[in-house]
Amino acid sequence: MDSPVDPAVQIRGLNWAYVLMGAADGTLLPFIPLYLFERGLSAAWIGLVIAVAASASLAMGLTWAYLADRRFSPERMVVIASIAAALVALLLPVAGGAASVAVVIVALSLARSPFMLLDPITLRRLRVAPRTDYARIRLRMSAGWAASAVASGALFQLTGLRLIPFVYAPLSALVGLWVWHALKPIGTQPAEPAPVAVKVRRVPVALMTFLVSCFLLGASLAATQNFLVLRISFLGGGALLIGAAAAAQAVTEIPTMGYTHVLTKRISHGALFAIGCGIYLATFVAWAFTSDALVAASLKFVVGVAFALTFVAAVMMANDLAPSHLRATGQALMKSVLFGLAPIAGSVGGGLVYGEMGPRVMFLIATAVVGVAGLIALVAIPVRMRVRQPSEVPVLAPEAVTPRV
Repeated sequence: MDSPVDPAVQIRGLNWAYVLMGAADGTLLPFIPLYLFERGLSAAWIGLVIAVAASASLAMGLTWAYLADRRFSPERMVVIASIAAALVALLLPVAGGAASVAVVIVALSLARSPFMLLDPITLRRLRVAPRTDYARIRLRMSAGWAASAVASGALFQLTGLRLIPFVYAPLSALVGLWVWHALKPIGTQPAEPAPVAVKVRRVPVALMTFLVSCFLLGASLAATQNFLVLRISFLGGGALLIGAAAAAQAVTEIPTMGYTHVLTKRISHGALFAIGCGIYLATFVAWAFTSDALVAASLKFVVGVAFALTFVAAVMMANDLAPSHLRATGQALMKSVLFGLAPIAGSVGGGLVYGEMGPRVMFLIATAVVGVAGLIALVAIPVRMRVRQPSEVPVLAPEAVTPRV
């Protein structure tokens, strides 16, 4: 049965859901590599643990999306995930050696995997709120992340990283309580017509090509973002600077996401994605040659612009290319590749290269990879396929799907 809740109330509920999820993630995700390093893991082993965690998320992501498309309420699945993540996080303090900590990190990634369903929850509701676009809602997560990363970084600088689970767990549970209260499940929508294209038979090829681009982008991000944390620490930066760097990225994501609806009136989603990749390319080169922790952290301001452009473009491109009745599955495919499959390769490869050849070589290899990703994106969608305008919000998904890398 469709929800009787007023659309404006639903959008307000979504806004706060994204804020709370960003705030929770900001206390955990930026500090995982440093947390593992302090528990005795080398760069290569840190990469392996993060890769296994990404594998766990990948294995479950498509399952959750499949169930959300066909059987279960995605809203309730997010609630369950938030409580599960809180409980698993509280196992970190009692984990003994490095191996036990690694197992808990993997289990935490598995528990958090349904969080990707917040996007299809949002896109479904946009069908009845055509004046609101996805990017303007998604930027709330960046705002929550920015405030949380700085505050938690300052706290961990003073008290140590041992407080991470005790800060993250209640915030994760709060996400679930808010979603339970504010986002009531809604009924499925009738399937809508397929995207307007010159040749429909070209869409599956374009989708597969686009997923290759997502894989290359995600691999380069996993290598650079995870091991930048170790690089900042090695150059003399602590938890506060690492948290501030994460916040810097989120600060520039916010206005960029708010402006993407203007950009998509003038350029295609593929071009938007490629521009973001170009910005990443320039930043990776700068990271390869800087030897100052503050400079390395400050470059995250630029990364925020790139992330906003590529992420919003990726969500919209996946929505354009997926069949209308499998929008959640299409989004899960994109996110499972970008934030699941790709980080497996990027984390393992980045850790090995960082440990054996040093950070400069690792950043330069990532530069080449992200450049190829941007070039592929320019041809991922047929040129003559109509670019959707923000006013055509109903196309965004009747049933479609943050982790950051």
